[in-house]
This record gives sequence, C-alpha cells and structure tokens, in this order.
Amino acid sequence: MLSALIVDDEVDIGLMVSLFLKKAQVETNYCETIGAARLEIAEKSFDVFFLDLNLPDGTGFDLVPQIRAKNPDAKIIIISAYDGLVEQKRADEFNVNAFIRKPFSKLDILQSIQLA
Repeated sequence: MLSALIVDDEVDIGLMVSLFLKKAQVETNYCETIGAARLEIAEKSFDVFFLDLNLPDGTGFDLVPQIRAKNPDAKIIIISAYDGLVEQKRADEFNVNAFIRKPFSKLDILQSIQLA
C-alpha cells in the first residue's frame, strides 16, 4: 500500500486530498506546518508527498532536501495557488515530480501519483 504525507495549512484542502487518496487505497498523514512535517518525515517513510508552497513557517520547497535525503525515490507533488514561472522554475530546480494548481480535481490528484 502506498503512503502519502500531505502538507497544507488549509485544513479543508488537506482533508480533501486525504479523502481522495484514502478512497484510492493510499495511507495518508496530514500536517499543517513545515515543523510538523519535518517530524513526520524523520519518524516515518512515505512514498508520496503533497506539499503546499505557502505555509505559515516556510514553503513546501523547504522540505524537499530532507525528503530527498531520506528517500530519494519518493514522489514529490507541489499543490499551489501560485502558478507563475518563478514557482514552476523552482519546482524544476528541486526536481519535483508534478505541480498541481489550485483549484484541482480528484482526477488531478490521482493522476499525479500515476504520472509522477
């Protein structure tokens, strides 16, 4: 069974992504901050990471080095309302697997796992 960590400060977004994934038989954990996510990453292994860019204590990009150090094969998917060239370029520089723009659909989430 795949496992995913969802990091988003908007609780409704985090719960919605979690619900989509659970229905697809993916085990999920959810965090609202970089700090909480760092603890989860240190304690557990995940196959997929859904990271929001705009978090209260940093950006989703701040977690990428820790994720890659622990599990270089993990899929990293950015979910963000920011969809400019700067964000897309940073996503490419961080070698993330997919970039999903808000608002998104269930299909967007499920396809990102398959395509990532």
